[in-house]
Formats: sequence, structure tokens, C-alpha cells
Amino acid sequence: MRPETIENYLKTIYNSSSNNTAVVSNQKLSEKLGLKPATVTEGLRKLHELKYVIYEKSYGTRLTTNGAKLALSIVRRHRIWETYLAKELGFGWDEVHEIAEELEHIKNDKLINKLSAILGNPIYDPHGDPIPDAKGKIQKSNFIKLSEAKIKSNYKVMGVTDHSSAFLKYLEKHKLIIGATISIRIIEEFDNSIVLVCQKMEVNISPKAAECIIVQTL
Repeated sequence: MRPETIENYLKTIYNSSSNNTAVVSNQKLSEKLGLKPATVTEGLRKLHELKYVIYEKSYGTRLTTNGAKLALSIVRRHRIWETYLAKELGFGWDEVHEIAEELEHIKNDKLINKLSAILGNPIYDPHGDPIPDAKGKIQKSNFIKLSEAKIKSNYKVMGVTDHSSAFLKYLEKHKLIIGATISIRIIEEFDNSIVLVCQKMEVNISPKAAECIIVQTL
């Protein structure tokens, strides 16, 4: 396997699990990687041989200690590049992901650490995703999904889990950017859609969108 392919697999497994040791199904990896299940199975077998993952066909895949270490390194590179592109080069948060997908494969810790220092060692990227430090540690948070919010409560938008350009432009249209303060007006009993107020504007949020917005209680 090419080094870039290995990194893409490990990063996808990490991002698809709730933590470094969570099991990810082959079907989910196939969907995330955009590859046929048979191709993913063959890739996972090779990663198992390299001792980056523990793979069982009927069970799923999880990262080994070495696999998790490498995955966190890739995630750090990706998110620092996203932050640099947004803060220093002026790219929109809907543009940085695809560019960072290419830059993340530059294996130079000194470069990444210098970029991080220039940025003030940020702990979150432009989408609100936590950035691992140089030792692979991530700062814990008490953030929740907007779908878990309570009526008549106030929150701050802290991140998103959907990085697609269409979704980010949708959020920008309604001023639901990182740091925006929102107030929950109504949670519809029928379908759990949410009516909220952001910058004095009333916005209707679908349950699907609410699952992808990360907030913090104020």
C-alpha cells in the first residue's frame, strides 16, 4: 500500500470512531472512503499485517496503539493546515478541507510545529474540530450536538461534523458560524426540528442539520 493510502485509511478509521479504540464496520469505512467493500477488506488485511489495526471480518476494525499514534499525527497535520489556510491565507471554511487533504501527507513535524506556533498553538480548527497537540493529546470538552439542546436555553456554536461545502454555505447563510450565539425557541415534537434565534433572525433547523452542529451551553 502507498503511504498516502495507509494514512487515508487510518485517518478515516479514527474519524469514524468515537475514540481511538472504537470498532468501525467495514460498510461504514467503504462509504467514507468511497471504495468497494472488497477493496476495503483487502486494505484492512494489509493494515492488520502492518499492525496498524486489528481487523476481524465479522466484527470490524479498530486501531492498534501504533495505528492510533499515526492517525493522530495525520489528523494534527490536517487540522493545522486547515487553520493556517483559513487564518493566514484567507480561505473560507468551506474551502480548506479539500486543500488540507493534499497537504496532510507532508511528513515534516518541524514544519507542522512551526505552523502551529505561528497560529498560537490553536486547539480547534476552523470547523471546531479539536487539534491534537504534538504528543497526540486532545483537550476534552463538554460540547453537545444541537440535536441534544434544550428549549429556552442559550448556546454557542463550537463546531460542525459535516464539512461539505453545501452544508457550510448553508450555515453561513443563516449566520450559524463558529462562535455564534443562539437561543432555542421551539423544538417540534413531531420531528424534533428546531426553531432558534441567531443574530435576531429566526432560523428553522432540520433534525439532520442539528445532528451536525456542535454547541456549548452558555
